[in-house]
Amino acid sequence: MAFEHSVETIGKRTEVFRRAGVHRPMRVERYEAGTELVCDVTGVVPARPARVRLVVEKFVGGGFAGQVYRVQVAGIDAPEGPLAGLTVGGVYAVKILLPPNPNARRFRDFIYRVGFQGPFSLQVNPAAARAGALWQKFIRRAAAERFADERAVVDVLGTFVDPVLGSCGEISEWVDGRTWRFEVDGRLFERWRWKAHRSGEGLGSPEYRAKKTLMREFVRLLHEMGAPEFARQYEWWTCKSQPNALKRMDTEDDPAGGLTAVDFRAGLALLPFLPMSPGDIRLIFKGLARGSLVQFDRGNLKKLGAFLDARPESFADMREAFDELHTAERTYRDSQIDVTHNHVRLLYSRKLWSGILDSVVTGWRVRNITDDATNESLRNCRLSTVAFCLLGMIPALGFAAGVVALIAGIVMGMWGWTVVAVAAGLAVVVPLLGRTVRKLWGRGDYRRHVRSMLTSLGYLRRALGARVAEKLIGWYRAERIDERKALRLSGSQWRLIYHLPLSLLPAFLHRLLTDGKYALDRLRYVVVRPIRLYFSPSAREQWLREMVTEGQHRHMLTDEDAGQILSHMDDPFIQKYLKSLAVHVCTLPVTQIVSVAISAWFYFAHPEMPEKERAWAVGKILFVFQVAPISPGSLVRGFYVLYLVLRERNFKDYSIAVFLGFFHYVGYLAFPIQMTYRYPALARFMAVHWATGAVNIVPVFGEHGALLEHGVFDLFYNYPLTVRRRMRERTEARANLPARSWHAVPIALIAAAALGAVAVACRNHWPALPRLIDIWPLTLLVPLAIGAAVTIGAGGTLLFERAKLATVSGAAAGVAYGAVYAALSLVPAFGGAVATGELLWAVSTNAIWALFLFALLSTVGALLTELNLPAPRSAPALDDAEQPTPEQQLRGEIGVDGGDKVVEQHAPPGG
Repeated sequence: MAFEHSVETIGKRTEVFRRAGVHRPMRVERYEAGTELVCDVTGVVPARPARVRLVVEKFVGGGFAGQVYRVQVAGIDAPEGPLAGLTVGGVYAVKILLPPNPNARRFRDFIYRVGFQGPFSLQVNPAAARAGALWQKFIRRAAAERFADERAVVDVLGTFVDPVLGSCGEISEWVDGRTWRFEVDGRLFERWRWKAHRSGEGLGSPEYRAKKTLMREFVRLLHEMGAPEFARQYEWWTCKSQPNALKRMDTEDDPAGGLTAVDFRAGLALLPFLPMSPGDIRLIFKGLARGSLVQFDRGNLKKLGAFLDARPESFADMREAFDELHTAERTYRDSQIDVTHNHVRLLYSRKLWSGILDSVVTGWRVRNITDDATNESLRNCRLSTVAFCLLGMIPALGFAAGVVALIAGIVMGMWGWTVVAVAAGLAVVVPLLGRTVRKLWGRGDYRRHVRSMLTSLGYLRRALGARVAEKLIGWYRAERIDERKALRLSGSQWRLIYHLPLSLLPAFLHRLLTDGKYALDRLRYVVVRPIRLYFSPSAREQWLREMVTEGQHRHMLTDEDAGQILSHMDDPFIQKYLKSLAVHVCTLPVTQIVSVAISAWFYFAHPEMPEKERAWAVGKILFVFQVAPISPGSLVRGFYVLYLVLRERNFKDYSIAVFLGFFHYVGYLAFPIQMTYRYPALARFMAVHWATGAVNIVPVFGEHGALLEHGVFDLFYNYPLTVRRRMRERTEARANLPARSWHAVPIALIAAAALGAVAVACRNHWPALPRLIDIWPLTLLVPLAIGAAVTIGAGGTLLFERAKLATVSGAAAGVAYGAVYAALSLVPAFGGAVATGELLWAVSTNAIWALFLFALLSTVGALLTELNLPAPRSAPALDDAEQPTPEQQLRGEIGVDGGDKVVEQHAPPGG
């Protein structure tokens, strides 16, 4: 149900605005394909001016730092000479340093204001954008020397100010690349122990290791150059830096080649009290050590100068650029209040305050808050500049007043709500008045616009129609309305009234409440579709085709992999698993329905409880259902898989799914992982499709190509593959050892005796013999140790027999301890000579729990030991020639059964 908005629909709404003939310009959040941009571009090295005409080919995406487009140069007018790297007809990347999402922009600007006490510099300050581009040029030249490849850093070609969006921007080389590809790796534990500075000979995941190595060396280079805050974009353990290094598509045959650093514009300032990733904690302390309390993009020009002096041949043609960087950096740094760096200078430096005020006025013009005439008058009158700045602070002050009033209302009770109502009204009205006054002062076209609305009824109607067109474009892009609704609302503007309050809700909820067809489709998707998938083979095939198509689009699958998967779609084995996946989809809403139902029952069944306590209890119930490892939905899913095992009398084909199915969240990957040993390509794709789909909802860290996404793939695909390989190696190493089972008896007896001794020791200091819950650490650790000791000492016994032996040994230890506990309970010294009914109940309960817990935990201990024991030293290492290539595994031609043996795929179901 992916949403593809129509450029034509947006174009029609844009044309409606233009035909209205209003005096003010249209508010634009981002550009659509086909839009023509005309920009005054300044080349980076050399710094030549040119007027460049660009045609947008597509919107690539955006984040906190800005929005990116693929563009084609339609024309260049360069009176002082050509711009290096720019040619007519060439394809380039344009980054405009303004987020396409208004909420992302507000959050970014808030964080930046806290750190630097001003607007986001890269957007509003041309000197800041220029300094960043020049730094990138020097970094590119240094990387070309260090890595012997000038393409290791993307080339930035020019900077400009976009007068439509109101932001600085840059044009750079277009990199036809991708984030990393998920790699099948049966040696995951060895890769976890591998360090980026060591050789990776014999290990898997070559592309992963190449990226980690390059980013480590690149960070080191940036520190040597005096650019530690630029290096933050490539610190591995920020967990979100990996997409900043793309792999060029023309180097697919070389896993270690073609890696390119593409992003040097930070989106969020790093505040000392607000680390946003594990790696940020270390970076904060490093920043404090060099005197940088707030980190963003500050570099050390002295260190850069020394770096250049040590390499005169490499940077001979960049001396003028270095001088320009000095000037741009000085202008940039002197344009911010930045208490953490300027501190006492703010008390005496008139030059600093002059630079700050000049920068503020420039920023207003860049953001289109003022026009040329107002900009000139503000620049000539400092008092007017300060007054205009104070008007801009009114919305923030109004919001703060509303928050204070809300807190006061809660504290003061009923009388306080009057205060809340008055303050809320002021918090809305005062910022609106302040913003309106500022607009009237700042722009002559807005003054004409307001004057015409107040004096002409016809113009007022046209202005309202233009505003509706603007609003509909934003709603349509946000998926609040579809194309049909956009056309209808455009023709009947009064219908917009009931949409306005709903627009404060999340987009999907807004649309759900206003679009009956959408609501019906969503209901059909959630309820009817899973049932159709279960009963209809054609629906399951179509479902798989859609997933494969999406996988190709997201580069999860090559065309060859997709062809292999689709060619075996009629296999009964695949059909059986797709049917089971449909059941898993049906279980998706079970947990939510049950949790809401129980919460509602609790709320209405306990009217005697205070309202706050009831609400708190309901919240805890909902929370527990979300975080519990086993949920109602996972139980339904697990019992369904168990039913299949019993009905078909076939454990092998469900050996993984029958265990994973019972776990919350993880269980949705049970069947994709189960397919591993038959169809590696399909299993890999299904695991990635489901796991990354879940990960991508995680804010910041769930980005495509980031470390969390790859970690989830490793956990759900490469970890089981690695475990199977090591278990196979241990099985082969055990093959020549004699089978052993007698050792389970002394292990069980020793465990029971040890627990009995603990009970005696506790009884000497406690008023009664300890129950299992009283010595819960030993209750957990002893049976786990039993399982580990039994499986280690079992010699050449088969895996299943080792697990069974551990279970029996644990049960025997539980029975023996129950007997010891009963005997101690009857010893006169312990006050238990008379067998009362209460005593018999305590003894029998303790024995039953010991039997159950010891048998269960001993089995768990044996399995954990099997999973985590290192591979035996005697197991022969595979030669590279014997290893199946990742391409062979992905195509499904051959697969790794345990990682050390090549087996034929596509065996018949149950074979």
